[in-house]
Amino acid sequence: MELRLPLRKDNNGYYWLSTFRIVNLYLFLLLFSQDSLQAKEHLQPSIKFPQDSLQSPSVADSTKSRLFFNKNNFAVVTASALNLRSGPGMGNPVIKILPKGTHVLSLSSENDAWMKVFVPHKIEGWVAQKHVKTYQPKPFPLIHEKKDSKPFRSFLEAGILNYMEEIYAHNKLKVEDKLSIIVQDLDNENIVVSINPRKSVKSASTIKVPILHAYMIQRSSGNLLENTKYKMHVEKMIRFSSNESTNVLIKLLGGPEKIQHLLENTNVYKELKLIETIPENGRAYLNKISVADLNQIFKTIWYHRVIGSEYSKLQNKIVSNEMLYLLGLPGHSWLKDRIKEETCFSTNKTVKIWDKTGFVKGANGNAGIVEINTPHGRKAYSIVLFIEREDYNSITGDAINWFEQVSMHMRRISEMTYAYFLNRYHSYNQCGLSLLIRHAKRAFISHPAKVLM
Repeated sequence: MELRLPLRKDNNGYYWLSTFRIVNLYLFLLLFSQDSLQAKEHLQPSIKFPQDSLQSPSVADSTKSRLFFNKNNFAVVTASALNLRSGPGMGNPVIKILPKGTHVLSLSSENDAWMKVFVPHKIEGWVAQKHVKTYQPKPFPLIHEKKDSKPFRSFLEAGILNYMEEIYAHNKLKVEDKLSIIVQDLDNENIVVSINPRKSVKSASTIKVPILHAYMIQRSSGNLLENTKYKMHVEKMIRFSSNESTNVLIKLLGGPEKIQHLLENTNVYKELKLIETIPENGRAYLNKISVADLNQIFKTIWYHRVIGSEYSKLQNKIVSNEMLYLLGLPGHSWLKDRIKEETCFSTNKTVKIWDKTGFVKGANGNAGIVEINTPHGRKAYSIVLFIEREDYNSITGDAINWFEQVSMHMRRISEMTYAYFLNRYHSYNQCGLSLLIRHAKRAFISHPAKVLM
């Protein structure tokens, strides 16, 4: 019903009285609507996520309407292992054991001894309040880029470029030691770092992943009948980086030229050059690959597309999972990767890694997939990085000293990458964060050196 109040132009007093009544009516309706809205918020609570960092809609949307809104909705397990119970109290059954670093969403007030939490993948339960830390995600600092400054693909790429610029400036590495790196978010396929992605580098032992790929294609097509001996060589090639087993498999597959032709037909590789078997001393300098090629094969494995569309989804999934299994096996204790080992997150048991390393004089590389725990479920990213000096004869002294120095810088880059993705998915983290923020800020102040590109 429309409300009409008569207005008399010849009576100013009546005019202002009518206006006053309308304003009061409006304020009354506004107050009523606010009370009604607040009542609905108690019945249908929601959680607010920061708008300046990426959320995972599939998980966030399914949980936000069920969460009790309080100051600290995000929490992380601080105990080495924590029981998730079906109710508040020690007498309730244990649903799941949560390792240190597990991220959860709070469903109740943090003032009680017990907190009701939501663990991604639709698991609810109760945990002892004293063994979790509540927090609010903090976005990266807002940086106003200069109009004439170099655009960066991401906050992470800016940080990595500045990091390399500074280690060159302080002579921690020679400018001839070139970085090639690609980092991709496997949750949405966004490439967040791409520096010299198509540069052809000495592949060293990372060439063993494409050889494994060729083996799986030939086995799936029926051109190769697998037996226990072949399986043993496949595991030794990937798990222990055995050059002897690699050469056995290269011969089995018809030699380098035939493997090269087979892999070219997959459309996965562009810079791959498989020229030679691995010499007895391990110094294979002719085989080449790019970080983009390695990233592509790891991505196809992760997405269960590794043997191609001519095979069924089930066949692709089985083969992909088998390859992931091999890439996740522990190797020699002395054979340390450059992605997780000796980083500030190396002891975090919630972080999983599938990878292959490679080293030959003048080339140090690591390609892998890292899966992390977040409040939105487990998320994964690929990271492939090489530092190569093309003229390896210019490396003076023991090549191992060069390798160790380069490996240290690769691990710092991996820490910044880890920090970037944990921040991106609202996880609590201190590892690598200050390093990333410091270098990213500096990158926006000055131009990265041209030598990096």
